[in-house]
Amino acid sequence: MNVVIKKIKFTTINKTYTELVRDWRGRHCFATQYANPDGKRIFLTYYFVRKGYTISKVFGRTGEFLYYYCDVMDMHQIGRLRYVMVDLLLDLIIYPDGRYHLIDVDEFADAVEKGQLKRRQLVHALRTLDQMIRLQTERKLIPSFIQEAKMYPLPDHLPKK
Repeated sequence: MNVVIKKIKFTTINKTYTELVRDWRGRHCFATQYANPDGKRIFLTYYFVRKGYTISKVFGRTGEFLYYYCDVMDMHQIGRLRYVMVDLLLDLIIYPDGRYHLIDVDEFADAVEKGQLKRRQLVHALRTLDQMIRLQTERKLIPSFIQEAKMYPLPDHLPKK
C-alpha cells in the first residue's frame, strides 16, 4: 500500500511524493522509510496526523540505531491515503540516552518574521513542541512500537556513500 504526501517546508521543500507504507496503524498513524539525500542515514518515519508531529527512527546504512528526529507538523488528510503536511520547522533530536536537542528555532523565527506562518500554525507549533518536550521529559514521547522498530531492507539502487 502506498501513501501520497504533499510536503511543504517554507525554507526548502514543496513537493508531492508517493511512499510505501511500512507500518500501518490506521489513517492517523503510519510509517514510511526513506534514505536521506546524503545516503548515509535511513529514516523510518511515523506520521502522527492528529497529534501534529512525526517521529523518525534514524538508522545508519547498516541498520544501527542513531537517534530519533521529531518534526512539528501541520497535517491533514485530503483523500484516501493522501495527506498534506506542512513542516512547522521546530524539531527535536532525541538521543539514545534520552537527552534531547531543540533545533531549527532560527528557521522558525525567520518564518514568523516573514509572515509565512498563520497564527493558528504558530500556536499549534508552540503547543505541540511544549507537549513533545513534556512527554520526552517523562520518557513517554517515543512509543514502544517505535523503540522496537527495525530498519526495513534497503533497495539495491540506493547510492553508496
